[in-house]
Amino acid sequence: MLSALLWALLGLVGLAIAALAVPLDLAARFDSEARPRIVLRAGWLFGLVRVKRALGARGSKPAGKAAPPRSAKRPRKRSRSRRPNAEVASRGIGLAGELLRRVQVRHAAFDLRVGADDPATTGEIVGFAAPIVAMANALPCTRVSLLPDFTGPTLEGSGEGEVRIVPIALVPPLAGFALSPELRRWLLRR
Repeated sequence: MLSALLWALLGLVGLAIAALAVPLDLAARFDSEARPRIVLRAGWLFGLVRVKRALGARGSKPAGKAAPPRSAKRPRKRSRSRRPNAEVASRGIGLAGELLRRVQVRHAAFDLRVGADDPATTGEIVGFAAPIVAMANALPCTRVSLLPDFTGPTLEGSGEGEVRIVPIALVPPLAGFALSPELRRWLLRR
């Protein structure tokens, strides 16, 4: 009886590992013409399992009740939670880099138009974003364009991207971060 239970448990663990070893394809598309719309797609088991979710809708807003007026905001109490220290933040940045290295970007294309009330602010925004856009365009399979709009406040664009993730490849960096002594010390001091 005990050996059958042990074999069943080992079989479940093996099945979980096999399921995590199957790649997960994630795709997103957004468009902000009249009303923002985002379409998210996920495919697993080499396209046999597919999920699609649309956020936002095209066209005009549906007729309905107007939103109730906002009540006066109450002052928020200061939370007692502590911010992560430099060691935890450094470990978190390292974790983000490791996770990004394990994600395969299939393709990404973004066309954005940004503007502010003041043309000088628009220029600053585009100037600060220019190195990020240049680094993104240096990656294979990516294309990003950022255009300034000096006529007024604007944030419009469209884009699409697709990535492939093997979930089991994310386990070692996540486990390393979760079991790190820096994170443990920070959690115990809270």
